[in-house]
Amino acid sequence: MSRQPTPSLTRQAIVRTALAMVERDGYAAFTMPRLGEELGIRTASLYHHFRDRADILTEIARTIVLETDVPRLAPSTHWTEYFVTLAVNFRRTILRHRNAAPILLQFLPRDVLTPLYETAAEVLEQADELAPSSRILVLDGMDRIGLGSALLEAAAAPDAHGPFPNASPQAQPTLTAALERNTLDAEQLFVESIRAFLAGVLAGQQARRG
Repeated sequence: MSRQPTPSLTRQAIVRTALAMVERDGYAAFTMPRLGEELGIRTASLYHHFRDRADILTEIARTIVLETDVPRLAPSTHWTEYFVTLAVNFRRTILRHRNAAPILLQFLPRDVLTPLYETAAEVLEQADELAPSSRILVLDGMDRIGLGSALLEAAAAPDAHGPFPNASPQAQPTLTAALERNTLDAEQLFVESIRAFLAGVLAGQQARRG
């Protein structure tokens, strides 16, 4: 006989509470017994709604990803700016949930992201200057550079200020001098990295044609 869900307790309520716990106490502190205690129920009741801990963590990752605002490509907007805006929006979503970054790394919901890739592919299809053979390069690069760097930034120590926080003027004088001359904050560096990648794809096309 199948188990019936506990009345008034929904999957959404459980996920919201689980995410709040992770953000407050950290990923390592999250356990099923602690979640049951937080909700005021027996741990066994959670299994009426989720198969196991991994199932809850997967739903937390889905919840975070779905918070991201997906831009629309206006007729006057260059296609590269669509990808810059999408990457920035995703980065901001991830950084709102820094303690959940390990969950996203392990349980990234590809089923949620795939429709976003389809939309992005449609945007690239309209980009006349981009060769069809370069579309996957853009999509894969945005995934690795945009998503990957945002997750690494979120997983970094909270007191890490800027890139290369451990650089020492004595041990790394050249790197330290470069850092002192940098005028971009973390988000600006992220944006310019995305733009540089996209510009590089276009430049590479031109070089191959030439």
